Amino acid sequence: MTPISFLIALAALSIGTYAMRFAGVKLGAAIATKGRRREPATTSAGDGVPSGSSGPSRSSESADEPGTDSTATVTKWMDRATVVLIGAVFATTAIFDGQDIADPARLIGVGAGVLASILRVPMLICVILGMGVCAVIRMTGIL
Repeated sequence: MTPISFLIALAALSIGTYAMRFAGVKLGAAIATKGRRREPATTSAGDGVPSGSSGPSRSSESADEPGTDSTATVTKWMDRATVVLIGAVFATTAIFDGQDIADPARLIGVGAGVLASILRVPMLICVILGMGVCAVIRMTGIL
């Protein structure tokens, strides 16, 4: 794999990850608002309070409406799907080289990148760190 094709694949993976998260938030919002009707903004007897509303207590009821946790559920599943996608890419490209197991330098580099991601380092820095560790191990001839 050439460096250019690797960077293109990395960019595509990043764009796909963010697109999945964005789609999850949009889909969750659509599910949460599905079936709800807006109340008319008419007021009763000139008191400034919309008809059918009991004033300030209405805002506390809106949090208890059905479907409000649908957004959280969809977002949670989209986050899980993102992790599965990244794990699949990890398993196929990092551990295997064709049909053989990858060399130890690559495995150690991938381990460094995974450790950085567990420590909540940004994804791009994790990849660069893993590549750097692998390159240093190969240049020094340790493994």
